[in-house]
Amino acid sequence: MLENLVYEALCIAIEAGKIIMKFHGDTTHIQKADKSPLTQADLESNAYITQHLQAISPYKVCSEEAVLEYNERKDLEYFWLIDPLDGTKDFISGNGNFTINIALLHKNEVALGVVYAPCLYEAYIGLKGFGSFSYNICDFKNFACMNLEKKSRIEWLKTHKILLAKEYVKKIYGDNLEFLSGVDSHIKQEILKNIDEYIESSHASKSAESFEKIDSMPLANQKRLLACDSIHHSTKATEEFLQRYNALVLKRGSSLKICALASGIADIYPRMNGTSEWDTAASEIILLESGGITLDLQTKKPLCYNKENIRNNHFVAFAKSHKNGDIYRDIIES
Repeated sequence: MLENLVYEALCIAIEAGKIIMKFHGDTTHIQKADKSPLTQADLESNAYITQHLQAISPYKVCSEEAVLEYNERKDLEYFWLIDPLDGTKDFISGNGNFTINIALLHKNEVALGVVYAPCLYEAYIGLKGFGSFSYNICDFKNFACMNLEKKSRIEWLKTHKILLAKEYVKKIYGDNLEFLSGVDSHIKQEILKNIDEYIESSHASKSAESFEKIDSMPLANQKRLLACDSIHHSTKATEEFLQRYNALVLKRGSSLKICALASGIADIYPRMNGTSEWDTAASEIILLESGGITLDLQTKKPLCYNKENIRNNHFVAFAKSHKNGDIYRDIIES
């Protein structure tokens, strides 16, 4: 049942993306109580997603724009947790780095997640125990513009998905990462170099044991660390962290940062300022199912969901290649 839900949720995200794109270029917004911006695109995307999630499932919806109070959700076995427009500042600035986040929570854990960037045509899905996947961006752009019946759309999504793993990066973003928008050319070259070296090393041996050895290589034997950082929400603490580990920085907005770890184009993402559960839930299950992990800097465990306080602690997210590596151990032992 949940496998079908993840594809249905992605179909809903695609249509919500079309609604958002009608407002792209319109910078009109108001300021919410927490001083974050709110646009008409947020509100209309929220209304569409909420209505259609309730049509495909019996589960309640908790949204950034319509929060389900703790006494209403604390005992629910399942409920939807959504951010109908993650990265509103990116939306207003016109850089394209905004996403729709849809997650299904099972008690305190994420069961499935969908992240879709309608301006970039990047789509990512994850389902607990099933894996995490993306799509060739050029193909997905053509697909998103097709007028297909629901059954045909879901069949396309099932048959065209690409496993999120470092060796498949070029299948998603193109041989020269030409479909990876808004990324500096020198960062693209570093990503390509890293991917090519990984594939070359992987082909040196076909045994599963060799793949494990490559993934757990000490950082001293790997290329320079590539870290994601927020376009609009970086902090001095984040910058100091990145400098401490001599990291190259890939600037991305919204949930695209965690998805970059899941796909293998980046290694690590430190987040040293506030986020809420709807900001991270969908992308975190995508990362976890790709073999990566997030570490809450207070608990030293993955992020917890359906808390009374929906705010997250500061955290660091790791791609599979850097899970249990030097930085991971530094945090665990600190």
